[in-house]
Amino acid sequence: MKIIYETKGKAKEYAPLSANLYNGCSHGCTYCYSPQSLGTEKTCFHDNVKTAGNALDRFARDASLLKGKKDDREILLSFMTDPYQPIEDDLLITRQAIEILIRNNLRFTILTKGGTRAARDFVLLEGYAGCSFGTTLIFQSQQDSDLWEPSAASIYDRIIAIKQARERGIRTWVSIEPVIDPGQALGLIKSLHEYVDHWKIGKINYHPEIEEKTDWFAFRRDVSTLLESLNKDYYLKKSLTDLETG
Repeated sequence: MKIIYETKGKAKEYAPLSANLYNGCSHGCTYCYSPQSLGTEKTCFHDNVKTAGNALDRFARDASLLKGKKDDREILLSFMTDPYQPIEDDLLITRQAIEILIRNNLRFTILTKGGTRAARDFVLLEGYAGCSFGTTLIFQSQQDSDLWEPSAASIYDRIIAIKQARERGIRTWVSIEPVIDPGQALGLIKSLHEYVDHWKIGKINYHPEIEEKTDWFAFRRDVSTLLESLNKDYYLKKSLTDLETG
């Protein structure tokens, strides 16, 4: 069974290919869609993190096949989990996967809430044109982050990771999804735009108490205007571009 797979539906808005090197995620984000998508209890998903079966052997095989086919599609690490959870400190699965991707001259991007835990691998990414490093940032308020993302790296630590990557010449991006507080989302862009090469932005879903009180049309207008005024490269997810009037 392939570990590098073709993404479908909304997942394609991140990358055409993805690989999940771990099963589960210990960051415990309350807005996480993965447990529901996998038909798993949230506590089980967040408390029982382990390596995907034969992850590196399967990954090396799939990478070699992609190289043989000259498949240049970008690969996301990771969509249903996080490549830089605490378990990665000891197992180094993500680090070894990066080495495999570089040996096979494949394009890839990283998305993590692990903060500077990822920085030890910047030496691998530095100078490799086929990669980029991204982090998810939802809030400026650490108090809000502690409520929604209780075990993820702090906002400060994630920002430091982005700055360090940018200083090393690594292409950087930030995912602001799900947007929970539009004001904080706009504030993040204003404060970090000089360190971020690309932005991906999507609204929150399945939280009626937030969805109903937010003027998403106004946010879409404001965020587009801001990013264009800063001359930034960005992508609005379909959750924003496909908004329909009542």
